[in-house]
Amino acid sequence: MKAFWNVFYREIERIWSRPIYLVVVFLLPLICFLFWGTFMHSGLPLEIPVGVIDKDNTSLSRNMVRQIGATQQCRFQDLYANFSEAREAMQRGEIYAFFEIPADFQRDVLTGKQPQIDFYYSSVFLIAGSLLNKDLSIMTSTLSAGVTLKMLTARGVEEQVAIAQIRPVSPEFFAIGNPWLNYSVYLVNVLLPGLLSLLVLLMTVYTVGVELKMSTGRKWLRAADNNMLLALLAKGLPYTICFTVVFWACDIMLYKVLNFPLHNSVGWMFLASFCLVIASQALGVFMIEVFPVLRDGLSFASLFGVLSFSFAGLSFPVEAMLPMMRSWSYMFPVRHYFLIYQDIALFGFEPLSVLPRYACFSMFLLLPLLLLPRLKKALIYDRYPKK
Repeated sequence: MKAFWNVFYREIERIWSRPIYLVVVFLLPLICFLFWGTFMHSGLPLEIPVGVIDKDNTSLSRNMVRQIGATQQCRFQDLYANFSEAREAMQRGEIYAFFEIPADFQRDVLTGKQPQIDFYYSSVFLIAGSLLNKDLSIMTSTLSAGVTLKMLTARGVEEQVAIAQIRPVSPEFFAIGNPWLNYSVYLVNVLLPGLLSLLVLLMTVYTVGVELKMSTGRKWLRAADNNMLLALLAKGLPYTICFTVVFWACDIMLYKVLNFPLHNSVGWMFLASFCLVIASQALGVFMIEVFPVLRDGLSFASLFGVLSFSFAGLSFPVEAMLPMMRSWSYMFPVRHYFLIYQDIALFGFEPLSVLPRYACFSMFLLLPLLLLPRLKKALIYDRYPKK
């Protein structure tokens, strides 16, 4: 125990003596909190600027333009004379999309010729384009139904019968887990813990790798009574405590301050956050064991951390990936955290049913044991390249 506390207090002194430690452990998470806590505070992109080319200029087309501006996601920006003007405005970033209403639009609608409305949007902005496309589809369906209803009632058909003919099947949609369709709930709950876990990973690689770079590995081992496992545990404990507190503050901000959906006790998310911290630390130790050079270890950890966002299943479903990619996804701790968040917070599963997901984190704790002698030799023989 004396050797353990020697290493522990030695690391505390290093934290207070070097500003980079305090910046990574405290300042960067605070910046992440401020950014992601205010990110998309309305939940959805609202009033996205769009343009219109009205070649018909009738009461029906003008009514349609007003309806475009009245939708939740759209904001009518300007009226353009032709396609070239609207395209140039979209290329300049003034609008995200534009609609082209053809000539004789009102006449074709009233005569049942089914005119075509062209919708152009930049595929670079996928979310904006998808939301605008959805609003346009709803708006045109409503407009078409209104015109058809007037025509049927004018022929003497009762209104209820006409409505049944226009829409024989009336669907009802229920959004499970995130009924508000809030993009912050969709993004922040995984991106913020993912960024924090990346900081944990990089900090772990740095704290061990800097001992190799500065040739202080022997002093570190002597303080730990030449016990490599004890040296790692004592060295990592201050960061485990600090990052766990940071993660728990993150959980409190998300579920108690921002009131993101949580259908279980916040304690289960506290446990998931703690597991993510220690799994990321274990993975960081394993990386510096594989690449016992600071720059190589940090480079590999950065690449691994960035890939974890793709393999978490947040933006693209893991089930739709190739079989080999699906198996690789479980090599990333963030993937297990995302599954726990999905089951515990969003779907409200019984906590006991997701205990195997918590147990998956324990597999990462075994990784440092595989190459422990390799790291010890690197510290003793001081093989860090000096140039």
